[in-house]
Amino acid sequence: MQPELNFMIYRPSAMPPRGYSLIELLIAIAMIGILAAIVLPRVRVERSQVDAAARTIGMALLTARSEAVARGHNVLVVLDTGNLVVRTVWDMNNNRRVDASEKSRPFLIGERVKFGRGAGIPAFEGATAQVPNLLTTGGMPMLVVQRNGALDRAGTLYLTSGRGAAGVGDIDSRAVRLDRATGRPTVYVFAQSGWRRQ
Repeated sequence: MQPELNFMIYRPSAMPPRGYSLIELLIAIAMIGILAAIVLPRVRVERSQVDAAARTIGMALLTARSEAVARGHNVLVVLDTGNLVVRTVWDMNNNRRVDASEKSRPFLIGERVKFGRGAGIPAFEGATAQVPNLLTTGGMPMLVVQRNGALDRAGTLYLTSGRGAAGVGDIDSRAVRLDRATGRPTVYVFAQSGWRRQ
């Protein structure tokens, strides 16, 4: 008697999937678009530009301070509020003026940044002026970083966004506190509870 042999024959019930249909791709793209529309407004370009502007002013001041100490002459930090440029000028003859022959370095500030405190924002420690009482050159305010690294005066510079200037974005306001003795800037952020150090 011979044993019975059972063979299983493999027959695919359907063809394996080859990819995605056009409708599936369109649905996935639509879902990504909806999620992006929800998330992207939370990313505030204005706020990041105001933060970058505060860091730029701080970097310009620290650069000017190290150059003044290393070279033994004053360095001017000119705030071109109209063109949104902070310019350091090597004041080699210490006359506190920008002369044509003196070397300068620009630091650019973002286009959405405004110099000022913003509508409805309280002053930082009583510093009410939008740009403090500074020396000017060519109608632009400036700070003098002296040969010992100190500033010619203390003060607070305010920065905000276009939204903050219109009274919409209170969290877009920054205060750059300038310490006269050390020449170092400190950045403060305004939140609903008040000013806090960044």
